[in-house]
Amino acid sequence: MNVSISIHPYAVPLVCPLELAGEEMTERTGWLVELTDGNGNTGWGEIAPLPGMSSAEEMAVMAEWGGERVEGGSVTPSVRCGLDMALFNLGDPDLLPKPLSDLKPLRDNISINALLIGTIEDMIKQERAAAREGYDTVKLKVGRLDPADEVKLLHTINAHASDEVRFRLDANRAWTPDAADRYLSVLTEMNVEYVEEPFAEARASLAWSQGTGVPIALDESLRYMEPSALRAFAGLRAVILKPTLLGGFGRCLEFAEVAREIGAYPVVSAMMETGVGTVSLARFAACLSDEDVAAGLDTYRWLASDVLDPRPVVRGGRMSADQWDWSRYRVNVD
Repeated sequence: MNVSISIHPYAVPLVCPLELAGEEMTERTGWLVELTDGNGNTGWGEIAPLPGMSSAEEMAVMAEWGGERVEGGSVTPSVRCGLDMALFNLGDPDLLPKPLSDLKPLRDNISINALLIGTIEDMIKQERAAAREGYDTVKLKVGRLDPADEVKLLHTINAHASDEVRFRLDANRAWTPDAADRYLSVLTEMNVEYVEEPFAEARASLAWSQGTGVPIALDESLRYMEPSALRAFAGLRAVILKPTLLGGFGRCLEFAEVAREIGAYPVVSAMMETGVGTVSLARFAACLSDEDVAAGLDTYRWLASDVLDPRPVVRGGRMSADQWDWSRYRVNVD
C-alpha cells in the first residue's frame, strides 16, 4: 500500500521562559510527521529534539534539517521517534514493524505524575494544587540547590503530602556520595518511589541504592548503552523511557523487555512535546503494562498553546482512553 509523508514545522509558545543549556527558551519548536495511506487514513508523529537534552551531534544535524529526507543520515533518534509515532498512530498492520504491530492498550486510562518546578514557594503551591486535583505521584528535581536547603524543601513538601503520595526525585547525576548521604534522613521519611540517576556513574548509583535501600531509576544512562546491557543492573526500581531521546518506540520496547527481566518497570516520559507527541506517548504507555505506573507527561503543561484542537485533558491526575482517540482532534499546521 502506498503511503505519502508530509513534514510540517511548528513553533508553540511556552507558558514562561525556560532555561536549557544556558539559553533562554520561549517556544517549543519541532516538526510534525503526517503519514497518509491509500485509503486516506492519517497517522501523526512528532520530531522534537530538545536543546540541552538531545545530543549536541543531533542538534547540529537537526539545525540543518528541513524535512526533505527521512532516511539515511537524517534518521536521528528524534526523527526515528517521529516516524514510529506516525506509524503507530496510522495503525496499518501491513506497515507496522514488529514489535509495534503487536501493541494494544492494556489500560483504559493512565496516571500522570505531577511535575514541580520553579522556586521553593512555587513547588510548595504546585504540590498542594496537585493534591487537590487528585495526583498521587509527584516528581521534582534535586541537586540544584544547597543540600541543606533542598532537604528543608523536601521536609516541607512531605509535611503537606498525604501518605499515599509517591515521590520521584530526579538528581540528573548531580549528587556526589557525600551529598547523597545528606538526604538520607528525609528520604527515609518520604514515600520515595525512586531517585533518578543520583550519580554520574550508573553502577555507583546502583551500589548506593543497594547500600541504603533507596530505590533508583536510570534515565540518561540508557542513551549510552544497548538494551541488553541493562541486565547488569538488577536491583533497579525503574527505567525512564524517553522515545525522543532513545530513538523511538521500537527501541524503548527493547529496554522495557529487559527491564522486566531484571524486576524493574518502564516509565514512559515526555520531552515537552506538543499534544501530538503527548497523546502518542500516553497511548504507548497504556500498551506497555497493565499496572498503574504514572507516566511522565506533565511537561505538556509548559505549552501555552498547541497544534492539537482541542487540547488533550488530564483529569484527577489521569488521562483516559478517549484522550488518545485521534478522531476527536484536529491538527493545525501552516
